[in-house]
Amino acid sequence: MNNTKIDLNHLSFVRAKKANINIMLDIIRRCVLEINASDYTQNQVKDLLNSFTADWLENILDTRHYYEAWYKGKIVACGGVSRDYSQEKQCYLTAVFVNPDFCKNGIGRKMLEFLEKDEWCLDSTLIEVPSSKSAHKFYYKCGYCYRDYPPVFRNGTTIMYKER
Repeated sequence: MNNTKIDLNHLSFVRAKKANINIMLDIIRRCVLEINASDYTQNQVKDLLNSFTADWLENILDTRHYYEAWYKGKIVACGGVSRDYSQEKQCYLTAVFVNPDFCKNGIGRKMLEFLEKDEWCLDSTLIEVPSSKSAHKFYYKCGYCYRDYPPVFRNGTTIMYKER
C-alpha cells in the first residue's frame, strides 16, 4: 500500500456512473486482495472476488444510491446506501471501499459522513451496515455499535448499526 497523503478538502462525491464500473470494481477487488485477504480463508477470498462482478455492481447502481469519491481526477473510493421499505425508517450501507493506495487518510470516514447525509439515511432512525472482519473496527470508531457483542461473523460479516 502506497498510502499517498491527501488533502481531504479536495475530495468530492458524486453519484456513481455505469461508465466507471470497471474502475470501482478494481478498487473493490484490490480491497479484497490487499486488505480483506488477511482476515479470510483463501476460499472465502475467491468467493468474494467471484461475487463482485460488473452485473452485481450495475444492479447496485440501478437500485441503490451509490457514490464515487474523487480526488485529483481519480476515483479513490466508493460506497452506497440502500433502503428496505419493509423496515420502517431504516437504511443499510453498502460497504465502503477505499483504494488501498489512499487508505489511512480519512477518506473512508469522509465517505461514511457523506453517505449518512444521503436522503435515505436522513429519513431513517436506524442505519445498519454488514461489516467485514477487516472493517468492523473502522465502523466502531465512526460510532456504529455491534448487534452482537462480541461480534459474531456470519458468512464473513457482522451487523453493526447507528441510531439517529
